[in-house]
Amino acid sequence: MDFILDHKWAFLITAEVIFWLSILAFLILRYWFKLDKWSFLFLGIFLLNDIWIATMGYMDYRRTGEFSSYQIIILIIIIYAFTYGKSDFKKLDHFIKRKVAQWKGESVSIDKPAKLSGREHAALERKQFFLHLLVFVLAHIVLALFLGLSEEARSIDSITELGNQWFAANDAVFPFTHSTVNNISRIWVIILVIDGIISLSYTLFPRKAS
Repeated sequence: MDFILDHKWAFLITAEVIFWLSILAFLILRYWFKLDKWSFLFLGIFLLNDIWIATMGYMDYRRTGEFSSYQIIILIIIIYAFTYGKSDFKKLDHFIKRKVAQWKGESVSIDKPAKLSGREHAALERKQFFLHLLVFVLAHIVLALFLGLSEEARSIDSITELGNQWFAANDAVFPFTHSTVNNISRIWVIILVIDGIISLSYTLFPRKAS
């Protein structure tokens, strides 16, 4: 990790390149080659790449003890991914789908996706968040089976202690027996909370029709 943090800007740029390549690979496999199952492999890479970016920001903060421009840029990337990034991805998805149909000479009527508002948009945001939550829970169950729970995790007896072990402790000893995975888990929880706040806010403050 020290080598990565010593070259953190290069790794951040590389992560952004991987982000765009994985998105394009996902769309090309999906629409040009009609390989829907394989396309989701690159969607998974895209999601893991976001977690990796957030982990680099967290580890850099742990190393320096300062909140710098590096963490600010990463925070902007993460917030964008869970706000405007969702709608921008849908626009790109529509654009690639239409272009591929034109290049292949397919006479397919592709309507521009309607911009949802009100309850429909709020329901979609909740669905996406709960899907994210499900992936989080399943991933942690799999990790617990493969890595095993740490002693600290097995001795948790209150919500307060759980929060302290997961976030306040300097050493990443919760919830698994692998410190690097535990640090990634910490970052993922933060991303999940941000996604939840943004997604569920539309239930209280629905998007107005434009």
